[in-house]
Amino acid sequence: MTDAARNFIETYERERAALPGAGLAWLAACRADALKAFAEAGLPHRRLEDWRYTDLARALEKATLSPAPQPQGAVALPDAAARPSIAAFHGIDRHVAVFVNGRLQSDLALELPHGVTLVPLAEALGEPWVRQLVETKVATQAGNVIALNTALMRDGLGLHVARGVKLDKPLHLIFLATDDGASHVRVLVRLEEGAEATIFETHVDAGARSYFVDQVTDVSLAEGATLAHVKIQDEGAEAIHLASLTAVLGAAAKLSSFSLTLGAKLSRSQSFVTFKGEGGEAHVNGATALAGSQHGDHFCMMDHAVPQCASSTLFKTVLDGASTGVFQGNVMVRPDAQKADGRQMSNALLLSRDASMNAKPELEIYADDVQCAHGSTIGELNRDAIFFLRARGIDEHTARQLLISAFLDESFETVPHEAAREDLRALAAGWFERHQEKTS
Repeated sequence: MTDAARNFIETYERERAALPGAGLAWLAACRADALKAFAEAGLPHRRLEDWRYTDLARALEKATLSPAPQPQGAVALPDAAARPSIAAFHGIDRHVAVFVNGRLQSDLALELPHGVTLVPLAEALGEPWVRQLVETKVATQAGNVIALNTALMRDGLGLHVARGVKLDKPLHLIFLATDDGASHVRVLVRLEEGAEATIFETHVDAGARSYFVDQVTDVSLAEGATLAHVKIQDEGAEAIHLASLTAVLGAAAKLSSFSLTLGAKLSRSQSFVTFKGEGGEAHVNGATALAGSQHGDHFCMMDHAVPQCASSTLFKTVLDGASTGVFQGNVMVRPDAQKADGRQMSNALLLSRDASMNAKPELEIYADDVQCAHGSTIGELNRDAIFFLRARGIDEHTARQLLISAFLDESFETVPHEAAREDLRALAAGWFERHQEKTS
C-alpha cells in the first residue's frame, strides 16, 4: 500500500465521527464498505488497463493530502485579468453556491421555484432519494476510485427537482482553493419525471498551490427529465483534479454535459452513464487546452443496457509544450439493447513536437441492430492553411489562433447553453493569447 493510500485510510479512522451523516446506520456501513474496497484496490496506477496512461498513485506522492483547512474569514477572489475563468458565467442570471477548500460557504437561502430543493450534503444525506445514489457502485477499474470519495466525502450538496418542475435559471457551483490539502466533495442530483435543470461548475485556485480535489457527482434522471451540465476546470499549476460523474437515465431522459479543461498539473475526468429506460440520450463532450508539463485525462463509459438509446462523445484537445492528453472511451451495447446509437470521437492538435496524445476509443457490441461508430485523429496545424492566411495579410500569430479556434469550435457547438458557449469560446481564445505571451 502506498503512503498516499495509507494517509487517506488514517484520515477516515481519525475523522469518521465528524463526517456528515455519522448517525445514519446505512451510511456508516456504506462508508466502511467503501474504505475496505479502497484499501484492497489501492490508488490507481498504470498497471490497470483503465489507468494505463495516468498514474494517479505516483502523482499523489508529492501532493498535500491532509484535509484542506476550514477557511476563516472572507476569501479574496483571483484577479480576473490573471484568471479569466473566475469571471465566466457572470453575465448570466443564475443561482450561485460557493465552496472554499471543498467546504460549502453559501447558506443556500436562494429564491428557488416551488418544487426545487437545494440543501448541504449533511442535510441531503437524510433524504430518502439520496441513499440509492450514494450506494451506486461503478464496477470497473476506473470507477473503483469513487470508493475513496464515498468513504471521505465531507461536504457537497443535494439538488432535488420535483416532477414537471423546471429550475428557473442555472445553478452555478464555484469551487475555490485557498489552502493546500485534500477536499472530498459529493454533489447529488435527482430530477423527477419531466423535470429540467442546468448546472454550471467553475474550479479555480485562489492562492493554493499543492492540493488535491476529489469530486463525485451522482445524477439520477427519471423519465423525461433533462439535465444540462457545463464545467470549467482551471485549477492551479500544481493541483491534482479528479472528478467522476455517474448518471442513470430513465426512459426518454436527456443528459448533456460539457467540460473545458485548462488547469491542474494532472487532471482526470470520468463519466459513467447507464441507460435504464428506452429513448434516453446522453451527450458527454469537452475541449482541452494544455501546455508545459500538464496532463489531462478523459475517460467516458456509455452503458446501453436497454433498446433505442443514443449516446455521443466528442473531445477536442490542443496540446503544447511537453503536455500530455488522454482519451479513453467505451460504448457498451448489451444483448437486448437493439436500435442503440453510440458514437465517440477524439481529435487532438499538437502544437509542439514534445506534446503527446493517447487515445483509446472502444466499442463492445452484443446486439445486431445498432448504429455505432468511433474514431480518433492526432495531427498538427496545417502549414498550407497558415501560408494561405498569411498570404492574405494575416500575421502568423493570428493565423495560428484562427486555426486553433476553428479546430475547437465543433466541440463548443455542443455546449448546452448558448451564453455559456460564448464564455467558453472566449476562455479558449484567452488561453492561446496568455500562452503565446509566455512562450514568445
